Amino acid sequence: MRISTHQLGISQTVIALAICAAFNPAQAQDGDIAQLIKPESTISVGIGGVDGDGKDRAIFGQYNGMRKNSAFALIDLDYLTRDDATGTWMNFNVLNLGLDTRELSFSRSKQGDWKYYVEYSELERNYPRTINTGMSGVGTTTPVVSRLATPGSGADVDLKTQRKSASVGYEKWITNSLQFEVNFKNEKKTGARLWGRGYDCASYVCGTSTTTAINQANFVKNAILLLPEPIDSITKQIEAKFNFHTENLLVSAGYYGSFYLNSYGNMTPTVPNMFNNGQGNPLPGYPAVGPSIIAGGGTSLQNVLQTPMALPPDNQAHQIYLNGSYSFTPTTKANFKYAYSHATQNDSYAGMGLSGAPAGSNSLDARVDSVLAQLGLSARPFDKLNVLANVRYEKKDDKTPLAQYNVEAVSVVPATTPASFTNVGAFWDNNRTSSTRLAGKLEATYRLPGNFRATAGVDYNSLEREVPVSLAEEKVAGISTLREKNNDRGYRLELRRNMSETINGGVSYSSSKRNGSNWTSLSTLNPATPGISAANLALINMYCGGVACYGQQLPATSILGMSATTAFPLSMTDVKRDKWKISADWNPAERFSLQLVVENGKDKNTEPFNDVAGGKGWRDSDVKLISLDASYAIAEGWNLNAYGSRGEQTLHINHSTGYMAGLKNANDTLGVGLDGKFSSRLDVGANFSYLVDENIYALAANTGTSGTLPGTLTVVAPSASNLAQAKIGLPDATFHQTALKFFAKYMLDRQADLRVDLIHQRIKFTEWQWGNNGVPFVYADNTTVNMKPIQNVTFVGVTYIRKF
Repeated sequence: MRISTHQLGISQTVIALAICAAFNPAQAQDGDIAQLIKPESTISVGIGGVDGDGKDRAIFGQYNGMRKNSAFALIDLDYLTRDDATGTWMNFNVLNLGLDTRELSFSRSKQGDWKYYVEYSELERNYPRTINTGMSGVGTTTPVVSRLATPGSGADVDLKTQRKSASVGYEKWITNSLQFEVNFKNEKKTGARLWGRGYDCASYVCGTSTTTAINQANFVKNAILLLPEPIDSITKQIEAKFNFHTENLLVSAGYYGSFYLNSYGNMTPTVPNMFNNGQGNPLPGYPAVGPSIIAGGGTSLQNVLQTPMALPPDNQAHQIYLNGSYSFTPTTKANFKYAYSHATQNDSYAGMGLSGAPAGSNSLDARVDSVLAQLGLSARPFDKLNVLANVRYEKKDDKTPLAQYNVEAVSVVPATTPASFTNVGAFWDNNRTSSTRLAGKLEATYRLPGNFRATAGVDYNSLEREVPVSLAEEKVAGISTLREKNNDRGYRLELRRNMSETINGGVSYSSSKRNGSNWTSLSTLNPATPGISAANLALINMYCGGVACYGQQLPATSILGMSATTAFPLSMTDVKRDKWKISADWNPAERFSLQLVVENGKDKNTEPFNDVAGGKGWRDSDVKLISLDASYAIAEGWNLNAYGSRGEQTLHINHSTGYMAGLKNANDTLGVGLDGKFSSRLDVGANFSYLVDENIYALAANTGTSGTLPGTLTVVAPSASNLAQAKIGLPDATFHQTALKFFAKYMLDRQADLRVDLIHQRIKFTEWQWGNNGVPFVYADNTTVNMKPIQNVTFVGVTYIRKF
């Protein structure tokens, strides 16, 4: 296993070269020339071991291949040769051969003429949490769910995914100004990852009844199941391009293609008709009701959970591009880029094992065409002034055919008997996501007297997207409104100064505002609705002109007039952003340096809100950061470095009903490193790091409203249940990581070294998402997901390094 000998200060290689150059410049120069004429190769062979079991190494072993086994072979090779007669280089490289993260590469090249290479790599990602379940067929397309008698009485399952990647490439200089490059990469991904499904029986699917024959107290109406996603896919990527250059022009023109192939089209689980209710007691799932309750009959909770789950379909994308730069003068340059992309997804529904598509639709037949154009210019009109400008245009055109994929029942008013309602079908199309983005930047930097440098810049960004126009064609559920266009305008100011030969610093401020077009109403208020209330009819007449509200472009105040608790989407709402940054570099001596950075930024939602109901949704957020880095050369060959930082991010969100949240994430980091030459033969180094990450969930009960809009709305005190929930709150989620690393490398002779590495890592965390106070989250079949809250791991590795 190759472990870097670099710390935060100067690397040992740089120190060694500097010492050689200082005491014997001629000898150092001769050595560099000799290295180019006859390059040196190395091979390292060793053994490494870690303590504890897989649960102790759950986080430590996520990506390094050390999750399961306790002992590992450490084998690296870097073989490099040069043919003096032809000037041909050959390189064969092996990294981590004894681990599941091995990499191999081979290349041959003749500088300025040609090159080809072959590469292979593996990467294994072990999911850190352990699943305890009664399920069989975990990681297949046909898992069988079995409810455990008690949580934790099943078998432990550790999920993982593995990537195996192979690449080939070729480069050729056709002329002194024209080069051709081509490369191909094939990556296969297998395994399984955490996934699942849940359903709360909607009345138009499972049905409901006022009769005593079907009583909700005797059945479970909702359930959540863990169903790991099976993975067996291949991603292919190919790129070919020509590079051309002259004295002033550099240009590349090429093609890039990607192809995704999934062996699995769907996962169809087998689910028993027995689930936990809210108290963890086993009850059968809600049964399917007859046509007297739902037209055509309903579907049981069990059958809903057994329907096929679509997996990622096959797809491909192709792009042709042209980019480069041109120098008009030594001080004036332009850069440019144009790219056209064509992406498709037409995997067969039948081939994926899916049914129920609209008549005549054998596949989605999705197509998205994109155009990107960018132009930039940098110039120095005179000695003290630098100017930078660029503009970028992106258009995404979604040409996917529209069809009636979505089916949902609606209630009929007045209600019929014997049920409290009867459902009929409602249908609407899939949605498309075409958009156009235009961005621009203008910046100028001027050198002022007194070693000051001032920078001023303006930024512009606009995004225009498709929005629904008709409820009959496209229905968006879960939100109240969308926006067709957003505009961001901002400016930046920075002042820097070299205060002396040893210290310089700067301060910057940026501010921007985002606004946009009127909002597209997604309200289903319609004067043609049978039995519509007088209050709703008044709203329609006032804000929607007496016709259906859905799809109309309305100002935010009108949207609030129809629903006082409307929460506007975060990515589209009006926002005011401000940010400060202060930085300083101090080098009081050649052997000591210090860097300081302080940042403070705030985003605020400036969208209108109803004064009685208060602001809803995201309200504001702020980010703070302070960091300090230092390095000190204690003595010749010895370096000490240290760093520390504190970051905070706060987010305030007011729910439309129920609660107000003040979410805070705080993280602290600290590190100290020391490396140097203990003797002429012994190099040593040590590094200590500490990380704390905290998520704090501050909750408060939210007031409600009563009355009708627009004139009789009044404030209502929080409900007893909301007050009780806010009082309970949520515990903090914390993560602590401490790591100590040590290495020692001893020179046995001029051609051989012996290296020892020691790494100790301690992790401690608390959470409520997957469990609290030792009690894990329990799925409806008593499956649980756990991870050891305190993990201690020590790694020791010894390697023999031979140079030849």
